[in-house]
Amino acid sequence: MKILICNIAIRERPDPFPPVACTSLVHILNEHGYPSVFYDIDAKRPSDEDMYDYFRNERFGLVGISAVVSTGYLYTKRLAALIKKASPSTNIILGGNLASAYEVILRKCDIDLCIIGEGEKVLLNLVRLAEVHGKLPKDADVLSAVKGVAFLDGAGVCRFTGPEELIAGGDIEEPDYELLDKSTRLSQYIQDPLTRDDFACDPRAHEPKRSGKKMATIFTSKGCINACTFCHRFVRGYRVIPLDKVIGAMKHLINKYNVGFFCISDECFGEDKVWLERFIELVKPLDILFQIGGARVSLIKKDQTIMRRLKDAGLTAVYFGIESGSSKILRIMEKNATKQENLAAIKLCSESGIYTVIQLVIGMPGENNSTIRETIEFINDATGGSSMPQFPAINYLQALPGTACYDYLREQGLLGSTIDDEERYLIRVSDVNASEFRQYVNVSEEPLAEVKMWKARISLQAMIHWLKLHGWKFPDSYCRDNGFRSFLKRNILIYRLIDLWGETFWQAILIMNRFQIYGIVKALSVSMGFSREDRTGFRFGAETLRERMKIKSGGF
Repeated sequence: MKILICNIAIRERPDPFPPVACTSLVHILNEHGYPSVFYDIDAKRPSDEDMYDYFRNERFGLVGISAVVSTGYLYTKRLAALIKKASPSTNIILGGNLASAYEVILRKCDIDLCIIGEGEKVLLNLVRLAEVHGKLPKDADVLSAVKGVAFLDGAGVCRFTGPEELIAGGDIEEPDYELLDKSTRLSQYIQDPLTRDDFACDPRAHEPKRSGKKMATIFTSKGCINACTFCHRFVRGYRVIPLDKVIGAMKHLINKYNVGFFCISDECFGEDKVWLERFIELVKPLDILFQIGGARVSLIKKDQTIMRRLKDAGLTAVYFGIESGSSKILRIMEKNATKQENLAAIKLCSESGIYTVIQLVIGMPGENNSTIRETIEFINDATGGSSMPQFPAINYLQALPGTACYDYLREQGLLGSTIDDEERYLIRVSDVNASEFRQYVNVSEEPLAEVKMWKARISLQAMIHWLKLHGWKFPDSYCRDNGFRSFLKRNILIYRLIDLWGETFWQAILIMNRFQIYGIVKALSVSMGFSREDRTGFRFGAETLRERMKIKSGGF
């Protein structure tokens, strides 16, 4: 059986994040005697005509589509239809985060099966089954013996066979750069580190010995110790990759591809403290620079020296999931981190010279004008004393399949009542960044016109606070290009005017939003106090999101 594993293309530009799920699946199939190939649709960006010819000529028995990003529904549906048209006998399996919406996918797309959770064991078992039967069987009893699979049985009933056992930490694969080198454009995944601020802002990156060194991505763990209500997590548990495997992967990239900068793209770096201490010992002699793409503030909770020691080993930047400056919202998110712990982490990074960005998710259930003010005050406290101003990275809540927030939308009737309704929501968020307001479904305690101005209000008021503390001047080193930041620096008068107008400015923005969202008649009615959007059904007390849902639904 000819087998192909492919990814999807859902952004304007190819993603520099290596397709580790695809390379891991190809590796395990090849290792067990099932020759497989990887088709890097994201990097190659083939036309529909080219893809149609490719699948028609190759006639694969099985195609596995990796939809790691849950906003890839529309592209996935179109790709599956194209494959089936080109090669009707090809079995198509979907894996990745998008597969959490498996009932919609199985009923509305040309997908034969969905893999729910980690794919390594499940895909191997399915390929073995296909080998016995000549293709994937349709018999529900046969398929039910394979864990981690969702499918429609002969009666049209959607079945999920339950989760498969997770692979061990030692079996977790690093991105296979040699496979990428053979099958796609390696330059997409091994790049110039100085294109990133978190490396370029560190003086060590400009030392002569690092000239010409490249940047690559690796992992040191898989999973997370927490389960935030907005975060997609259908695989529970946290596993670290053995250090000899991590350091070995680094050395291989250093020697073969001239890599001297590493992006550690974990979700939850360093939670195994024994492992972390040994990591610091082993990585320092490599004389590389690295950034940590995801960590919890618990990284520093019990050891205030860890940032200094990680920096001494080569750390340039770390990104925490701060998400909110409101204790109420952190509780609804079930972050299991306090506002004070978040504040301490940001300040310690600033004191240690470690680059970071305050990352926020706004518009959660329970969010209101008061919690947004708390978040602004938090940013002011966290960054006011910094020598460099910061624009926080702000996303509106994007409720994705497999999250508690998605279930909350369903409970509130915001996904509709039919599969067609739910599909329309998945199309709405397809290929739309979470930072874009247009994808947001209002679950907050405030009217939508007010929610729309929260992102700008947080950014502008935090910047104005910093500028007032620093004499209304940007540092000379702040603007490294001729882009947006340079425009703002040349037009600092904008910030002064917004500060001078104060609340009048925001009331004007609010009125403008009302006209855009509601239309002239309703906007006038709301602005004059004759009507108001009723949000009482969305108000939260002291409960978390999951507690609220259990209370309202009888404990499902």
